[in-house]
Amino acid sequence: MKEKFVKKIGKLLTCGKKRREEIKKELSTDIDAAIAAGEKEEDIIARIGKAEEIAKSFNQSFSEDELKVFRKERRIRRMIDILVLLVVMAALFWWMIPKNTWLKDSKRFDETAVQKQAEEVVELLDAGDYDGLRAMADSKLAGLINEEEMEAARDNQAEDWGEFLNYGSVYLIESTQRGIHSAVAQMTAAYENTSVTYTISFDEDLKLTGLYMK
Repeated sequence: MKEKFVKKIGKLLTCGKKRREEIKKELSTDIDAAIAAGEKEEDIIARIGKAEEIAKSFNQSFSEDELKVFRKERRIRRMIDILVLLVVMAALFWWMIPKNTWLKDSKRFDETAVQKQAEEVVELLDAGDYDGLRAMADSKLAGLINEEEMEAARDNQAEDWGEFLNYGSVYLIESTQRGIHSAVAQMTAAYENTSVTYTISFDEDLKLTGLYMK
């Protein structure tokens, strides 16, 4: 009870830290002396008065120099609070933005397995096997895969792709965002009448989580 009372007064004082600690120590000493003389703690605090009134009395007695110390320390505390906030925001921003590394350096994904999985996605797409695609996808993406949407996406590239010929450039990376790791394959596929660049992403279980083509 005493500690809470003294602390409350300390928070309301408009003086520097050094003087504040001196006043808190004096108050604690006076209360301890009264307790030693036989008074109950709650009676002592009631006799002293409300914390707001005690603090107001002290504040009215502070010199202009002491008030200047208080204002200076308050500015410093605010600057520190702002700096801490900026550091937290910078750390949060860094955590949120994607960070990419080559898949060959990954400790979570096997480069060969990811490329094989990506090629299987393309084969299923070419075959129009959308049930197979849904089976490879996570629950979120599986609900978005349907024949109408996929065919519209293919037609947007070209009406008649022709037969698949071969793969050109293949880039494999690990992307990390908000603590979530994904394997991403970007690969160019050549067809008889067009070429398509696929961007295909997988989670750590190699479930399909993203499929884009242009």
